Amino acid sequence: MLCIHQLVGQTVVTGTVSDEDDEPLVGVNVLLKGTTKGTVTDLGGLYTITTEGPETVLQFSYIGHESQEEVVGTRGQINITLLPDAKTLSEITVVGYGSQRRSDLTGAITSIRAEEISSFPIARVDQALQGKSSGVYVLNTDGSPGGNALIRIRGSNSINGGNEPLVVIDGLQGGNLNSLNPNDIQSIEILKDASATAIYGSRGANGVILVTTKLGREGKPVIDAGYNVGFQSLLRKLPVMNAGEYARLYNLIRSTQTGDGNVPVPVFTDQQIAGFDANGGTDWQDVVYEIGVIQNAQLGMSGGSKNLKYLISGNYLNHQGILINSGYTRASLRANLTAEISKAVEFGINWNFTKENATSPSFKREVAFVEQVVNIAPRWAPTEPVYNEDGSYFRHRSYGASDTWNPLASAVEPKHDNPLSRNNASMYLDFKLLDGLSFRVVGGALLEDAFRREYQNQKTLTGLQNNGRGIVSESISQRYQNSNILTYDKTWSQHHFTFTGLFEQIWEEYEENGTNATNFLVDDLGYDNLGGATSLNVWSVHNKRALSSYMGRINYVLADKYLLTASFRADASSVFGDDHKWGYFPSASVAWRLSEESFMQELGSFDLKIRASWGKTGNQGISPYQSLARLSSGGDLLYPSDGGTTTNIGFGIGGLANPDLRWETTTQTNLGVDLSFYGGRLTSTIDIYKKVTDDLLMPRELPGYVGVPSVLDNIGSVENKGLELTVGGDPIIGDFSWNTSVNLTINRNKVLDLGADDRIAFNTTRGGYNLRDFMVLQVGESFGTMTGYVFEGIWGTSEAEEARSYGQLPGMAKYKDIDGDGDVDLDDRTIIGNGYPDYSLGWTNSFNYKGWGFSFMILSFQGVDLFNQLRIRREVQWEGNDPRMLNYWTPENQNTDMPGYLDQKYVQDQQLKNKYFLDGNESSRYVEDASFIRLKTVQLSHNFNQPWLTKSGIRHLRVFASATNPFTITDYTGYDPEVAAFPENDANVGVDFSAYPPSKTYTVGVEVSF
Repeated sequence: MLCIHQLVGQTVVTGTVSDEDDEPLVGVNVLLKGTTKGTVTDLGGLYTITTEGPETVLQFSYIGHESQEEVVGTRGQINITLLPDAKTLSEITVVGYGSQRRSDLTGAITSIRAEEISSFPIARVDQALQGKSSGVYVLNTDGSPGGNALIRIRGSNSINGGNEPLVVIDGLQGGNLNSLNPNDIQSIEILKDASATAIYGSRGANGVILVTTKLGREGKPVIDAGYNVGFQSLLRKLPVMNAGEYARLYNLIRSTQTGDGNVPVPVFTDQQIAGFDANGGTDWQDVVYEIGVIQNAQLGMSGGSKNLKYLISGNYLNHQGILINSGYTRASLRANLTAEISKAVEFGINWNFTKENATSPSFKREVAFVEQVVNIAPRWAPTEPVYNEDGSYFRHRSYGASDTWNPLASAVEPKHDNPLSRNNASMYLDFKLLDGLSFRVVGGALLEDAFRREYQNQKTLTGLQNNGRGIVSESISQRYQNSNILTYDKTWSQHHFTFTGLFEQIWEEYEENGTNATNFLVDDLGYDNLGGATSLNVWSVHNKRALSSYMGRINYVLADKYLLTASFRADASSVFGDDHKWGYFPSASVAWRLSEESFMQELGSFDLKIRASWGKTGNQGISPYQSLARLSSGGDLLYPSDGGTTTNIGFGIGGLANPDLRWETTTQTNLGVDLSFYGGRLTSTIDIYKKVTDDLLMPRELPGYVGVPSVLDNIGSVENKGLELTVGGDPIIGDFSWNTSVNLTINRNKVLDLGADDRIAFNTTRGGYNLRDFMVLQVGESFGTMTGYVFEGIWGTSEAEEARSYGQLPGMAKYKDIDGDGDVDLDDRTIIGNGYPDYSLGWTNSFNYKGWGFSFMILSFQGVDLFNQLRIRREVQWEGNDPRMLNYWTPENQNTDMPGYLDQKYVQDQQLKNKYFLDGNESSRYVEDASFIRLKTVQLSHNFNQPWLTKSGIRHLRVFASATNPFTITDYTGYDPEVAAFPENDANVGVDFSAYPPSKTYTVGVEVSF
């Protein structure tokens, strides 16, 4: 219909606005250029507006589409088609339960796009996060195939409540990043401040990682395929003595054993040593480490019509590690579907299935130490052969440490099989109810089924001692989520208002059953026949938890200059006491785009936004039933009450009730500045923050007569504050282009309160390393604090008199007497290191020239310490084989930190009164500076754009060669400075306890689309 009215020069214009598919667009802004007058399109894409005459210019704008202008002239009807704007689309950011223009954000959010994730060949998504965002600390806990990473956003908040960020995949909370195929990801948003995370209430205290997977696009089917293969080698071998050096040093140490009239006899003859010098002996690291191979194959198809779009993809990863008999496989299948049922109803489904399996010899601290391959291999004497003359494994020497076993046998003989299946599925229905009003119903499930199957035969020490040992267990984890989201989005004049309302429910259930079997008649069937064992120990676990939530959020934008976001979330968790189940989490943030003010526009073309936010988030990351009294059975509760041999089952108190158990709460304040110059070619973001976590969920010690050692309670508080800086842009554009980005993170963590205690110590002892109360939480200090004795070198001959006053002699280790009381004891322990960096830095660069691409990333942690636990045993007399032992103290060689090998009879004759009362090996001698600068990734690629590709049906062809960890600068003497042996407790970060070493990887690959 055409309606033209003339009234004092005014004209009424109507029309429709549609997209490139001729579908009406709802909520398009229609403004009279140069004024604040305007309207928006309705459900049918229709608009009506009164103009000011023929010269009036109409401006049409819509998120994700190119803006368009039309001069009215004499027309009374103007129909518009808006085209997608790739640049504008890149500025749309997922914020949780919705999306916003990046220019409208008031919170601290980092976005990582698909091209940044898939540009390098990676096996795990967490590898794509490292070095990409300020405020995000990503530390690889070990280098094993399929291994995990420690991810912390703005520091560690909790002691027992967990510090892992919430992972949300396509709206489904609690996802696992390892379940994802990196090629399936469209974008990752990292929510850091309380304004961004408080909408997740109880789940957002540790930050939120939002993952959006790719969707199909309208058009003919597109097939994407890719394959890459990488070759890995040990990043760094630990230096060891050759067999001749070891034998001579061992004879020297043996010759000093003259105490109590002993006449020492050399272990090795001159003839044996000559043979060792000729053949070099056995390098056990060469025996257990090999070239690893990692293969990654990808195949996908996407396409669809305007009403139905789909994406199907499959991925297969096969990673054979550098430690012999270690590996990881992952097969995944994804299907994403969106369907427009009608103009008012849309349906979507995201489904992902993953099948994983990890196999590896023992290397983690929780396994039998004697068979800890990574620890034992660089310690076993090079004088020992791999096999006996009959072809059996050489078991053990008659000298040196007794708590070791043949490293090769420990690596290849145990069977470890850990298959894991994950099913992640979410569906939604989106209803457009009225103009600007929509309602979305989301339902989803995360189902995980994990098996653990292990068998140690009698060629391993554990198997020999137990006549074979097998473990079989299965755990089933289920999580169901229902989210109901009401959104009202309205624009009028200079106002843009959005309201989001939420009702959400989450149910979780966990079951585990297992059997530990020993004393097998034969080894052949292993864990496939536990019935062949005469001793069985079974266990089972079953728990449930539930969360119910309400949330409301308001976003308001005035004149594209003044921005406000406010939210309030209420969560009820089943893990807390009846009177404390509900937690309430408000947040508010404001922003001011100064560059939109007229007085700032005179300064030139740039964008400047100032942000401020405050909010509360919660943590309920504890085991269920902690507020209730609990019973336990097994262990010491087994007893033969009838006097016979039959074992009877008993029950005892497993935990006391605490009905006052309540939420752990984090309060955070953030100030930020966003800057953009030269049309976005130079950008910068600066944030400063402070967050305090109160009511920490941690054990409160109880008197011994109670019968249980502690009860979980709300005690203490922790503070994190820091600075984040990101600078990036495109310094060079054109045929040759350069994109660069650097981010800096500084976080300071401090324990403010621990209740009745000022100090909580953690025991990291394992396998004779004797570390007591080494890692501590202490009021006024940060997580990762190490305490122990200060090693001051070796007593010299000029210090003989002072050394004697401590019962020591020149050539012995010297420790600092801090309190000056004439002895070294527990009172002289002090802080000797910290496992968290003073700052971290990531720098990424990408260069492109006519299809050629070159990129690299540099990662750096500075001001960080590591306790090199392996050094303790590698430098000790009788078993060590570290070449540093050759630089031992003598009167002629006093410039060393290696103690001398003093004659025992001489020491006894001095009749010294020892005044060193050291409680363990926790000495600053083994604390090393683990700062590093690493070339994390480097890649050369080429995109082929020749005409013959199009003729052959190939849309895209890319080949590349890359390297991971090719170069590292560090003073750390262990395998690698990037490690965390105790990742489940942030207070213990800073210990290197023989984790699986990382590797250098060199990869070649190809990507093609049809």
